[in-house]
Amino acid sequence: MKPSSTTSPRFIPSARDAIALAAIFSAAHAVAAEAPADPKADADKKDKKKDEAEVLPDLTVEANRENSYKTEALSSQKYTVPLRDVPQSVIAVPKKVIEEQGATTLTEVLRNVPGITMNAGENGVGNVAGDTFFLRGFDATNSVFLDGVRDDGLASRDTFNVEDVEVFLGPTGSDVGRGNASGYVNQSTKAPRLENFYAGSVSYGSADHIRLTGDVNQELPLGKDGWIEGAAVRVNGLYQYGGVPGRDEIERNTWAIAPSISFGLGTPTRTTFLYQHLEQDNIPDYGLPGDGGELPDGVDRDWFYGNEDYDYEDIVQDTFTLRFEHDINENITIRNQTRYNETTRESISTRPAYVSASQEVSRTMISGDRENQIFSNQTSVTAKFETGMFKHSLVGGLEYTEESQDTYAILGLGTYANIPVGQEPSGAPVGYAPYQGPGYTYGETETIGLYVFDTVEITPKWSLTGGIRMDHYNTYYENYAIPRGGTDYTLTGPFYAGDEVFSGKFGVTYKPVEELSIYAGYGRTATPPGTGAFTLSDSDTNANNPASDPQISENFEIGSKWEFRPDVTLSGAVFYTENTNVIYQSNPGDAVAEYARDGGQQILGANLGIAGQITDNWSVFANTTWLDASVDQPGASADGRDLARTPHYAFSLWTSYKLPKGFTIGGGYRWTDSVNTSTSDSAVKIDGYGVFDAMVQYDVSRNVNVRLNVYNVLDKEYALSTGGSGGTARMNLGAPTSFLLSTNFRF
Repeated sequence: MKPSSTTSPRFIPSARDAIALAAIFSAAHAVAAEAPADPKADADKKDKKKDEAEVLPDLTVEANRENSYKTEALSSQKYTVPLRDVPQSVIAVPKKVIEEQGATTLTEVLRNVPGITMNAGENGVGNVAGDTFFLRGFDATNSVFLDGVRDDGLASRDTFNVEDVEVFLGPTGSDVGRGNASGYVNQSTKAPRLENFYAGSVSYGSADHIRLTGDVNQELPLGKDGWIEGAAVRVNGLYQYGGVPGRDEIERNTWAIAPSISFGLGTPTRTTFLYQHLEQDNIPDYGLPGDGGELPDGVDRDWFYGNEDYDYEDIVQDTFTLRFEHDINENITIRNQTRYNETTRESISTRPAYVSASQEVSRTMISGDRENQIFSNQTSVTAKFETGMFKHSLVGGLEYTEESQDTYAILGLGTYANIPVGQEPSGAPVGYAPYQGPGYTYGETETIGLYVFDTVEITPKWSLTGGIRMDHYNTYYENYAIPRGGTDYTLTGPFYAGDEVFSGKFGVTYKPVEELSIYAGYGRTATPPGTGAFTLSDSDTNANNPASDPQISENFEIGSKWEFRPDVTLSGAVFYTENTNVIYQSNPGDAVAEYARDGGQQILGANLGIAGQITDNWSVFANTTWLDASVDQPGASADGRDLARTPHYAFSLWTSYKLPKGFTIGGGYRWTDSVNTSTSDSAVKIDGYGVFDAMVQYDVSRNVNVRLNVYNVLDKEYALSTGGSGGTARMNLGAPTSFLLSTNFRF
């Protein structure tokens, strides 16, 4: 148990941490720089460079991905055709856009995906660890993946070791197994390459925000013959310290290191080991009291309702990945990836809430002590072959995943007295003496997934895509907790759930010309009990009751993707998504409640996007969406109403233009419509908002640039997320006008 800072000082990154980080980069550079000294070795190296000419196309693709707003191909091995020919809506946010925006977290990257709304859940959003959001009207918190593996841990996911982010819209259980109607977000990790470079950035921003990143990649001169051919090492590092714009006392302190090594790059057999260690030491923020999505009169947006000497958040994450790929021949590749991830988060925070009846603000001490573990092994085979006149691109695989979550109770948090709404918060909690109590929750899910997909080219103009996935899962859950007002814990459970669920997809694509794809697609996802947070319940009104049928989500979509210029893609789609087997009360107002299990949720929508280089100097990345999301609950008062936290319209734009003399200017605008906080009669509507961002960059040389980002240029005040009683008793505001000045280099 972490004591308060009255007995233990706040975390200040030590010189030892900085020296260790620098030593790792220096060692990687020194080892990699040891080139052979004799003439024969030099000649061998030249021969090696000549032999590697065969892999230059791959290197060219990587360079294009880094310097373009357009994404050519998806990182997932399950997609064997260019993104242009995928019969599904996918928004791929490329590395170039992430860098120009100065986006350092996944939450910031997802601003480029309209239709995403944030939620101030118990595990927070934005200023509290975790990425909690709704996508197309459905909770997508459990739909974040890293290299195709579910990422359950509570941490503010950083971009320092991420190549790009891909958002798959709509039910896509055929890709990732059990899921939900929203789709999923996949991040791809940086890995070694057959090139030498040294890159990094030094940034300073509002609230004394300091951020240093480094990225070193080096070929290793280990030899030309045998398994050590094509060896390279890459090390990414991060050091971040400082505050949060517009929020007094809040701190965001992170350091991370991510070394990786590969063997056999450019050969038929490739092996890569990746490791990432991340630590965050923060003063957490549960936001401000809220009154229907507005600040109550007299409340200052900068006020912190906790106490920096008592509130804390400590996060440690370790991720190990071993990846093996072998080309049996030019048409068949086998791939295996093993991942182990462990994330721990311990936190004590102060949660404010507006008490309208007394015009006061309550402050409640809450805690979190959680550990997530995941072990995953994925094996897949990709094969290209012909059967008569048909050309096949087939992917089949077997996946095994074991996920677990331990949650411990922290008691003795102390209490605060209510304060008048206009009074600046101060003081310390009375009776603060935290200790780990008897409360404990454990849940685990074991899944075996088997899938096969095939893309069949019938003619050069027509192709079919189809696939099916079967997941056998077992979920276990037990909860030891002290009931409200009690003195001893009671056991809830244990509960068990297990079954087979099926997901699938089908699409047909027509290409009147090579640059244009017109498609119709279908996707299906099953969400069994316990999918959300390893939680099971014996309540008949709970979707996590083991006896409940899985919720089934289906998506029907018609769309097109057109490369009207070599480096520009215009995409658009119309879709209909339906979620069934939703539990709801069918007789509201009656003395004895009755519940039905045949409720539904529907979304009719459309999206339009453009990505790429319009001219030699002008690049655009923009997306917009329209959503008509409603509830289908016959007999219930909510029947026909809008889904909660789902905007009807949303838009996101980022663009840049290269000027003479090494200057580049850029800017963005993100706008979202108003949303309801729930489907109840008294649901509060949160106002929509639009925010302008701006960027100017100067290229000092071809290797160094200086960039200034200014966020929320017009200082718009808006509710980023809300929570608490009725969904509005507390709120998180979007950041006020702020800046980030960065020096970036690559040699």
